[in-house]
Amino acid sequence: MEEYTQITLDQWMQWKEDIRKKLEETAGNFVHIGYRLKQIRDSGMYGGAADIFEFAEKEYGLGKSTVSRFIAINERYSEGGDSLELKEEFRGFSSSKLSEMLTLPDSEIKLITEKTTVREIRELKSFNSRKPDESEPEAGKEHSFGEGYGNRPALEKCLIDFFKTRKETLNDVMKCLDADPAEYKQAAELMAPSGQASHRKGIVFLFMYDWATGIKYKLMTEPEPVSMSWQGLLDIVYGIFENWREEDAVATSQQEEKPGAEQEPEPETIPAEDSENAELVPPEQEKDNAVATSQQKEETGKPGSDEDILDIAPDEPGELQEEPQEEPAGQQDPIKVCSRKQYIDGLTAKQAARYISDKRRYGSISDITLLCPEDLEEWLNTEVDEAGEEV
Repeated sequence: MEEYTQITLDQWMQWKEDIRKKLEETAGNFVHIGYRLKQIRDSGMYGGAADIFEFAEKEYGLGKSTVSRFIAINERYSEGGDSLELKEEFRGFSSSKLSEMLTLPDSEIKLITEKTTVREIRELKSFNSRKPDESEPEAGKEHSFGEGYGNRPALEKCLIDFFKTRKETLNDVMKCLDADPAEYKQAAELMAPSGQASHRKGIVFLFMYDWATGIKYKLMTEPEPVSMSWQGLLDIVYGIFENWREEDAVATSQQEEKPGAEQEPEPETIPAEDSENAELVPPEQEKDNAVATSQQKEETGKPGSDEDILDIAPDEPGELQEEPQEEPAGQQDPIKVCSRKQYIDGLTAKQAARYISDKRRYGSISDITLLCPEDLEEWLNTEVDEAGEEV
């Protein structure tokens, strides 16, 4: 780093005012601010303050942690680690993202793009803090598609889980892959329509980008992320679900060939007058049957046959209908989710002021976010529950 042994008062005033102006502009200037703060720190001229932190607090109202982050952002993301210019690969990133990325290793910085959200970065850091044996158990776990996870590779388990709540998307992806030739790009756009999607399952954190960028995923057991093409990933998807589709077809065919495997219908009773060969019913039994049927009609208001009593809609092919379960006493309604902006709009001015103050105090929102309109907008658009906590 260049050493500053002698500066003029004009230079010092220029640095100080430069910081003030950049604070009023967008997040792209945070590297710039960090550089100027380092210059003043290294000059030792604090205008009567004890150090750079007291200086920044008096001049700009910046807290100590914010000043440290400005300087750290400059050292990590500026050209050469000590300049006014942000590295080209980080241009367009918000300051909140740059701040969240500070604790990621260099290998995982490659996973973050301009479209990656702050929440995804936080999830990646949470993922990194866990050990493989702390991930949810999977072996033998039955899946809603009707197939156990078994000993499948970790990436396949992640893809199965991704489609668990996206069955319509899966159907559309499979149609694209069934085409001749296969429509790989269209299938990729179905899985990551905005050019950015992610999914975490077990020891895998999967990142899906646009068609040109492809796929990257991080394994808990490996230090470096793995890169692959969209075509490679989609071939895996097709292999998983084409096998299941064939197994379902075989099972359905066998079921149709052996209808007796299901409960056989009771033999139909043929009235004596309808067939010469029909077995005659003794008059006493016929009388008893008539009395029982009459009583059943009076009790139920419906005809007495089993077919008429049961009024069940047929199941969808290949799907099991779950029996309705009684709702346990005291069960709460589902949590209502809204944007933080909508939540704040429902508060009084005093309540909103207290809410924002508490979030600043406990780290949900930083000085950097408050200083950058783009970051603040993202914070306000974050989904929260009825208590204003992120979901």
